[in-house]
Amino acid sequence: MRLEEQSEIRKASAGTVFLLIGTVCFASKSIWIKCAYEMGAEPDVVLLYRQLFAVPLFWLIFLLYRPPIPDGMKKGDLWRACVAGVFCFFLSPLFDFIGLNHVSAMVERILLMSCPVFMIGFNACRDRKMVSIQDLFAVLMVMIGFFFALGGWNAELFQANMIGSAFILLSSAVYASYLVLSGRLVHQIGGIRLNAYGMTAAGAAMMLYTGIKAAIGMNTPMTAYPLAVYGLFVFIAVVSTVIPFVLMLEGIKRIGALRAATISMAGPVLTIFFGALFLGERLQLTQTIGCAAVFIVITGIEYRKLKTGKKE
Repeated sequence: MRLEEQSEIRKASAGTVFLLIGTVCFASKSIWIKCAYEMGAEPDVVLLYRQLFAVPLFWLIFLLYRPPIPDGMKKGDLWRACVAGVFCFFLSPLFDFIGLNHVSAMVERILLMSCPVFMIGFNACRDRKMVSIQDLFAVLMVMIGFFFALGGWNAELFQANMIGSAFILLSSAVYASYLVLSGRLVHQIGGIRLNAYGMTAAGAAMMLYTGIKAAIGMNTPMTAYPLAVYGLFVFIAVVSTVIPFVLMLEGIKRIGALRAATISMAGPVLTIFFGALFLGERLQLTQTIGCAAVFIVITGIEYRKLKTGKKE
């Protein structure tokens, strides 16, 4: 075997390992957040500390990679990156963290898979085109899957999941709008720069949000937790936020975005496994059927996009 072929094999193997580890780290996010909740932390506090610890690390990544300024980048692009960051790193996770306080990590991860469904609707509105019959059928199947995942005809279980699921679906919709609005922005300024500016803007928005809550008498306790909880905040910021970004970045450089996206599809399955293993969560049979239906349909949508090379 030639040296060039050996080098390519090592490069592809390293990229695959990076992406697998990154997928595992990201899939564990909901588990660690639920652990923080069980230790008494509130959703706002978890998100705020996650951002406070993640922002300097993203800027460290920016300095280490030193991404070149893309040709044709305008000053307005950086402001758009900040606005996109508020959607991606503040509003979407805020709704997600609040919802996760009311539902299991398993259900939360499946509900977050609704993002492609929202993108179908948003892109249809943006392009002023009718949604295809195939996409309409997929959306209908996902909605039926969600119905069973939330409890189906078990009225008590369904009602218990309603508030949390509403917030999580709202989080997914916000993230879908971010993807639609910032799809070209990633190519214009680069993912590293977009994340650094976006996370900084989101951190500022989160601090403003916390300040407004304090001003109207809804104080968020910031220093009332044991030291172990703050260690968990650091862990959430580093292991389930920053490290996955770096590993996926390096993995994509080695094996390409299409293969990386295929590997990352294992994330929801891993979250469900982690929820059962570490949190003792269990799904009823109807919920399992609903989650399986959503996973199959959404995976099919994403696979079709990968196969045809379609970009949203």
